Order: sequence, then structure tokens, then C-alpha cells
Amino acid sequence: MKQIVRRIQNWSLSRKEVRLHFRCTKCGKCCTGTGGRVRVNEQEIQELAVATNLPLTELKQGYTSIIQVEDANGHKKTQQVLKQTPDDRQCIFLEGSKCSVYNNRPTQCRTFPWWPQHLVSDYDWHVTANKCEGIRMFQQGDEQKDSIGYSFDDVIPEMILHDIHQSGENFTYDQLQQMLWDLQEVDPKFMEQYKAELFQKFSRRIVFSNKEVTVLDNFVDSIATRSLVFNNRMHLIQSEIAICETSNANTDAEPEFDRTTLAFDVHRALCMPLAWLLQRDANIRPLRASVLGAGACILPLFLLEHLSPQELGWLDAVEPSSQVNIIAQHFFGVKAAIQRDERLLIHEKTGEDFLVEQKDVAFDLLVLDVEAGESFAGVQAPPIAMLEPSFLYETVRVLAPHGILAINVITESKRVLDDVETKLAHVFTRGLRLSLPANTTFFLFNDKRDDSTPLAVNEFIRLVRESSFQTQHAQTSALLETCHLTAWVSKKTMRPTTA
Repeated sequence: MKQIVRRIQNWSLSRKEVRLHFRCTKCGKCCTGTGGRVRVNEQEIQELAVATNLPLTELKQGYTSIIQVEDANGHKKTQQVLKQTPDDRQCIFLEGSKCSVYNNRPTQCRTFPWWPQHLVSDYDWHVTANKCEGIRMFQQGDEQKDSIGYSFDDVIPEMILHDIHQSGENFTYDQLQQMLWDLQEVDPKFMEQYKAELFQKFSRRIVFSNKEVTVLDNFVDSIATRSLVFNNRMHLIQSEIAICETSNANTDAEPEFDRTTLAFDVHRALCMPLAWLLQRDANIRPLRASVLGAGACILPLFLLEHLSPQELGWLDAVEPSSQVNIIAQHFFGVKAAIQRDERLLIHEKTGEDFLVEQKDVAFDLLVLDVEAGESFAGVQAPPIAMLEPSFLYETVRVLAPHGILAINVITESKRVLDDVETKLAHVFTRGLRLSLPANTTFFLFNDKRDDSTPLAVNEFIRLVRESSFQTQHAQTSALLETCHLTAWVSKKTMRPTTA
């Protein structure tokens, strides 16, 4: 990942001070990555057919595919996109680091990196810079002579062309460009109106920033959130929560946080075991839970908000970063929560140290939501050390006999995910697995059932759907509509399962 030269800044409403430095290096990185989707319309497909000297039907069959997407109103529609290579690692037209149809590439490609979502704020431009080596970041006044600097107004036409193209219009880049020129002659204020509408719908404000972390208030399509990011990996949002009322920019007043729901699908998924634990007949005491990697305590405070003391009696939030803990208390409502709810206890230590210190404790739910910081052997979460038998056996030691270990796993490939499962199988023999678009969540059981006992996945799903907490607040039942919950069994034992 490219090192960023400066910290992010608040952009003024006019953006007059903004200078965007970009020169394409022809590295081809914008054409790589799994899940790439380049929209193409019929006219662009015809241009590609001419450029490749292929019959139109052959080009469509071999180089494009039809996918289903949702529009801004949530309505499903079909869309034509360029195919990826069979390994899903790059665009089918990329040869080495060069585009084989460069002069006839679609509008989506021509307008990169000037997409509206990249230019909402300085933060978004930084995130884009981490993916594109052609973007340069400088302190004001430190620009290098060989770096081309554009004003915000310089790139607005490209943003507009991208927006029109993504809306589904059947025009080529050149046609859209001519239409925009004609429109400006008829309505000279059109550009300013577009910019005003863009800023009204999308904006970010820096609430706090230092060398390590940044706190942002985000406003996207009338939805306001507060997020925490580490400056050395801005593409990963560490914590995020909806806010009901934004704080005054000139005061330190804390906003009112909306804890009725969760921003991240993975946090919703990690709530799922509570549907099974709260239904246990043998559970005569309130549950005890711990979250390792609590961050700004979004998940812990959500659980305390919606589960009564009779349901959840104690929650340990473990976060080793003193910086994050200070931020959580001052900018995410944790200070007030500690004073308000005696069930919450913050531990400023690593998950490993926390577990070692636990004596005569039986956790019903242990959540492992720790990001590694840097990918190691293709694993981004959890850290490799937390997949070693020594650590996993510690989780077994502190779990109640019926306890569940819920782990958020992020890997770069299916092969690496298989390796992670092999590590888990050294200690655990059975559980459930929920496959999310970017994560895989494992729910590993600490029970002592006989090897031949099948896992009735439908029964676990039923308990989720019958739980008011799961359906109304955690919204895990909605996750089950799009994400697959399956039985997970150690390959060493190969226990039978039932759907």
C-alpha cells in the first residue's frame, strides 16, 4: 500500500482550495481486483466489437455478462458488465498492465478516478489514492513540478459524465461529452447546480484527527453516521454508528447516537449466537459475554441497549489501543455508557492477555472481532496468532460448556479461508458458518456432544427468525435471506450434518 504524505483535511464548501494531483502511470491496477464490475451499454459494446474485429454476438457472449443490481430506490434491474478473467482477478481486456481496447474503453473507465464517490471529501480522495499510484498527495505549497494539479471545478464534467453513464443511459463517452457542452451553452449554471446538489447529498466532516486515527461525521443520502478509521489503512472503517443529530461544528457537544441498529453486516452476524444461547432451558443465569477487539464499542453498547440485565448480565469489552479507547469515550458515547450501565467493563489489553487473566470465569459468548492491521499469509482478520492452537485452547478454557466462540474472518482467497478452517479444526470440531460478501463468520460450539449428533441448521435458523431482538434490531433474519448459513464440521471428524 502506498504511503500517504499528509493527514486528511476538511474541504471548504466551495472547494476552491482543492488541488487534485493525478497522472496515469498505466500500471493497470484500476483494472484488477476480484468482483470488478465495468458497466457497458449497447453503443459501447458495438464500439468494442469494431475495435476487436469480432461479431457483435460473439463479443457479447465472450466478453460481457448480465448481472442484477439495485437502483437508488432499491428496485432490481439488470445490467451489462465486462467479464473478468476466469480467476476473477482482472478485466478480461487487460493484457499485462495495458488495456487492449484503450481507445474504445467504456465511459466508466475513461472517467476514472473522477467518480463522485471518490471526491466527496479529502478522506475519500485519500482512500482512492491508496488504490491508484497515479494520485499524488501533497501539503499545500509542496506540489512537485511534474505533478499535474486539477481544481475541483476542472473535474466536475467527468463526474457528471460518470453519473449519467451509471444511471443507464445508452450513450458513448464522446456523445455524452458533446451533450454536456450543448447543455452548458443552454444553461450556464448547470455545473454549479450539480456541485451544490452533490455537496447537499454527500459530505464528510473531520471531528478529530491525529497521526494515528481520524473521526469523521458522514452524510450520505440524508443518512448521518460517525466513523473511526486508522490513518495507515483508511480503506477499512474500524467503527461506525448512525447519529440522530449532528454536533455543532463550533462546539465539542456529542451527537445523539442511534443504537437501534448496526452499520456493519458482520456486527449483525456476530449477534446471531444470542438467539441460540437465550433459548437454552439450562441457562438459569444471565449471559456473560466478551468482545475481543471492541474498537469504539459499537457492538457492546448495541447489545447492552437491547438486552435486559436478566438476559445479558455482564459484558467485557477488550481493546488494546489506548488511543482507540480515548476516542471511544470522547466521541462515541462510551464514557456516558460506563456511568450508565454497570454491566459494561472496558479492558485495555490484548485479547491474549485478557484470556490468560480469566480465572473461574465461564463466558457464554466470546466474540473475536480483531483486525490484523496488515494482511499476513492472506489473512486480514483475525491476527494469525489468534488462530494458533495455544490461543484457541484458551478460548475453550474460558467458555462455558454450552458456550460459543464467534469469529470474524477476512481472507484474500478461498484457499486461504480453507487454511483458516484447518487451523480452527485443530481445536473445535463443530459449529456454524455464515458467508458474507467480504467476511466469513464462524460460530464454534464448545459442547461435548457425541460425534454422531447431526447439526440441524434449520432449527438454528428458526430460532433466529423467532427472536424479536434478532429480527427487529440485529436484523440477522434479513441476513439469512441473502447469506448462506451452513453447518461447519472439522474435516478430521467429518461428522454428518442435516439441513
